[in-house]
Amino acid sequence: MAKAEKTKKKGFVHKMMFGNEDKPDLTPEQLNMSKWAMFKFIFFGRFGTTVLLNILTLLFALPMFGVMLLFYLNSSVAAGFIPYSSNIGIGYPVVSNAANLGAITDFTYSITEYLILIPCIAFFALGVAGNLYVIRKLIWQEPTSTIKDFFRGIKKCWIGAIFIGLLFGLALLLVVFSAGYFDAFHLPVAYKAVMITVSIILLVFMTIFTSFFMTQNAAFKMRPLALLRNSALFTFGAFLQSIIFIGIGLAPVYLIFVPGITMFLAIIYVFIGFSFSTIVISLFCHFCYEKFLYDKVTDKPSAVYSKRERDELSEPERAKKKQPTAYKNPKKRKKSIDEGTSITPLTPTFRREDLERLQREHEQIMREGEEDDEPDDDETQLEQQEQPEVPVQPAQPEQPEQQDDNDEK
Repeated sequence: MAKAEKTKKKGFVHKMMFGNEDKPDLTPEQLNMSKWAMFKFIFFGRFGTTVLLNILTLLFALPMFGVMLLFYLNSSVAAGFIPYSSNIGIGYPVVSNAANLGAITDFTYSITEYLILIPCIAFFALGVAGNLYVIRKLIWQEPTSTIKDFFRGIKKCWIGAIFIGLLFGLALLLVVFSAGYFDAFHLPVAYKAVMITVSIILLVFMTIFTSFFMTQNAAFKMRPLALLRNSALFTFGAFLQSIIFIGIGLAPVYLIFVPGITMFLAIIYVFIGFSFSTIVISLFCHFCYEKFLYDKVTDKPSAVYSKRERDELSEPERAKKKQPTAYKNPKKRKKSIDEGTSITPLTPTFRREDLERLQREHEQIMREGEEDDEPDDDETQLEQQEQPEVPVQPAQPEQPEQQDDNDEK
């Protein structure tokens, strides 16, 4: 017996990039799956693609994490040189306003840090744009090449990503400013409470607005003003739902407030943290698009998330398309130029009989052409049905002609 031919095993790297090719294709029932089923299919069924996307996005987050780490170490070292205990007479040299000096120093460091973080956040938004572009193709069940489509998404969406990244960085800076400014300069606590409340509400609004803005920017071709208007309308129209689902998408961020799990949080964000957030946020935003937006656009995904094109006909073309067309008899065809009566060429020494024969042949050809142009009975009947009936006017009696007197005589 011949040995069965062994199939070549796909390596780990190949599976990470392209997924498991041995899995069967999706059935129509799976294509119309719910958002929860879609999340499980993408996050678990395409886990290799999810991890690879997360690593690519992490590369764009490294400048942001580097600045945060650098300022954290710098502020820790600077805190050791400020004699906070000198207010009770301990420490050398004695600094009477050590607490105030420490608050101003912390405020200065925080403002400087977040000013530098604004361009870093805009750079990180480029990676998020590429991630969302690939996730959008997975949601719409389009063929994907993870690395190639990631950088293609950055190329298509970089202007909007940088713009919204700068706005989000400014909103984050406002929260940090509100938290430290009033303590550093001993302003009333009521002002601090109002400013912090307003800045936090603005940050929540900007988080939801950024989510809708970036997912629309990756999914549709819209003018900038339409993109801004739609994002604001979605933010106000689905505000409570957005807080719940976008909050679930940003769940890994909350682990930073749990002490003692810094290393665990770092592992999560290295492998799945960013992709988990983009998948959840993309699915929720696409749910909102299906509910409010898809009946307003012409180029939109169908029920199975595949793009379709609509042929827009003008009113005259649409009316003409509805009218019945004339019936053409397939058995009857026009005579070719080689068929029918031919004309006998004249000789150089032609006579009167030759001219008469040429006249007869010409008349014969003209009669044959008129017979070919006559419509069939079916065509004539159909044209008579299409033509509106014109009321027939009664014929007026002809008046007898007056005869000459000479004729009567």
